[in-house]
Amino acid sequence: MTKLTQEEVQRRRELTEKLQKGTLTPEEAQELIEILEKEKKIAEEERDFAALVAIFLLLALIAMYLNKKQ
Repeated sequence: MTKLTQEEVQRRRELTEKLQKGTLTPEEAQELIEILEKEKKIAEEERDFAALVAIFLLLALIAMYLNKKQ
C-alpha cells in the first residue's frame, strides 16, 4: 500500500486539531477514521507497532468523542 498523500496528512492534522478542540463533526470524524484506517494498513504492512498503537488510541478517542456528542 502506498503512503498517505500530502493532502491526507494535512487533513489528518486539521481533523485531529478539531478533535482536540471538541469541534469535530460526525462527518469529519468519519473522514478522519477513513484516513486512519488507511494509515493503519500501511503500519501493519511495515510492522510499525508504535504507529499502530498511536492509531488505535486515536481511533478510541474518536469513538469516545462521538459517544459523548450523542
